Amino acid sequence: MGLYDYNFCHNLLYGGWDSGIINNLQDACREIQQNFEQMDLENASVEEEMREIVNEMITELNRLINDIQSTHFR
Repeated sequence: MGLYDYNFCHNLLYGGWDSGIINNLQDACREIQQNFEQMDLENASVEEEMREIVNEMITELNRLINDIQSTHFR
C-alpha cells in the first residue's frame, strides 16, 4: 500500500487540512474579486487595467482548479 493513497489525496484536495487545496483556491478567487470591488479607484483607466489583471488572476486560478480536479487517484 502506497503512502499517498486515494483517501489521502482526496482529503488533501477537498477537505481535511484547512478545507483542502481546492476550497482554498476558490476562496482566493472570491477574495481577489472582493478586494478589487472594495478598491477606491477614481481613475477609469487604472480601474480598467486593474480589472484586467484581476480577471487574469481569477482565470489562472480557475484553470489550476480544473487541472487539479482532472487528476484521478487510485
